[in-house]
Amino acid sequence: MFTSYLAVTLIMTLQTQSPTIDTTVAFRPTRYDLNMKIDIPNKELVASARITITNATLAPVSSGSFLLYRLMRASDVRDGAGRRLAFTQTVVEFEDHATLQARQVNVTLPRPLAPGQSTVVQIDYRGALVGYAETGMSYVRDRIDSAYTLLRLDAFAYPVPGVPSHRVNRRAGLPAYDYDARVTVPEGFAVANGGQLVGTTSDSGWTTFEYRNFKPAWRMDFAVARFGVKQGGPVRIFYLPEDSAGGARLFDVMNRTLDTYTRWFGPLRSASQFSLIEIPDGWGSQADVTSILQSAAAFKDPKRQYELYHELSHLWNVTATDLPPPRWNEGLATFLEDVTTDSLERRVTTDSSADRMAERLAGIVKKNDRLTKVRMADYGRMQMTDYSYSVGALMFYTMYRLMGHQAFTHLIGAYYQRYEVGGGSSDDFVRLAKSLSPVSLDQVFRDWLYSTHWTEVVASTPGHALPDRYRATAGQK
Repeated sequence: MFTSYLAVTLIMTLQTQSPTIDTTVAFRPTRYDLNMKIDIPNKELVASARITITNATLAPVSSGSFLLYRLMRASDVRDGAGRRLAFTQTVVEFEDHATLQARQVNVTLPRPLAPGQSTVVQIDYRGALVGYAETGMSYVRDRIDSAYTLLRLDAFAYPVPGVPSHRVNRRAGLPAYDYDARVTVPEGFAVANGGQLVGTTSDSGWTTFEYRNFKPAWRMDFAVARFGVKQGGPVRIFYLPEDSAGGARLFDVMNRTLDTYTRWFGPLRSASQFSLIEIPDGWGSQADVTSILQSAAAFKDPKRQYELYHELSHLWNVTATDLPPPRWNEGLATFLEDVTTDSLERRVTTDSSADRMAERLAGIVKKNDRLTKVRMADYGRMQMTDYSYSVGALMFYTMYRLMGHQAFTHLIGAYYQRYEVGGGSSDDFVRLAKSLSPVSLDQVFRDWLYSTHWTEVVASTPGHALPDRYRATAGQK
């Protein structure tokens, strides 16, 4: 249903202004019912989002904030019974990212919502989408275009509970919600999503794809193009027509990688179908609970398959309870790229990759003294998670060489199996690692996770020599 009601009093400030930032995100989504019509010829999205929200605070709340892409406008807001709700909307800039602008929709509830209670808010909206590359987020090239259309969380293509502050939103943690999405596109185009395809219907030159989540989701991604599809067993691949050969190759690679990780880490809980969706190069590969947005480079060049290994390994991650999370899981995925390459491609890359990473970090430390002051455990809080990829990778490389392949992969699998349901913290991981490791890892964690001593270590130690540096203190437990 694509409706546009104008009877509500709509207070809009057309000029951009600095927002007053709430210190908490009041609403937490538990369900989305999306109805989106992507008018590709006119490059416009017309949509309705019915969102079930819960009061995530400890006090009653009477209003809450949603974020939309800056060029989209809310036309109407209603409650679950269809009654109109008062709302205002303003284009604002993020307090901690001045070039990032979003439309903030503030909704007033008819009565205060008690802590833990839920209600429904439906937001009808429409507008254009041209990405956020100008903000420095160069990968957010999301747009509505006949060559390739992408709608996702990164560009606020659907209303997201939150405020214009990365700091505050990260502290709220990742949500977990169900969704049912009806996405209508011109005939000839296909919609790719990581959920279950419930069905398709066609009418008057338009086709509607209905998707439903397999598992509780924290994001929804919708890609639209003239996709080809290859499917078998738990794997489904959406590929662009010019990359059909690469799609067939990655279909085999994806199955072999999933088999390998299942052997190493154990089976995924509530296993379901996994989708690989091709996106243009430079648009940012990403993974959620049942799908991966994978850059075209991996489809075209077998030597870029490591990107797929990285994203697939995230399927065995658990939700971090450190808020905001330090994201050392990105370091783990970066390290697993090399181990998986060595295993599946019969190449030797792990040690040489550690050398390159250590040398690069040693150079960065000389130019950025923040690395000597902020430990990796605090990277989330200090907005330094870009360094989690490399610092974390070297920590896991050192652990791997000290523990051995079998003990290390058993640890990663055991952490997933134990904490996948309720989430786990850095301290939880460290405690489990210390209990399962055949050697002491105390000094490794002290240097790499809980202090900045690693910055002195990489200044004098090549990457491949890091395990030897710790071997004397590791010993046998």
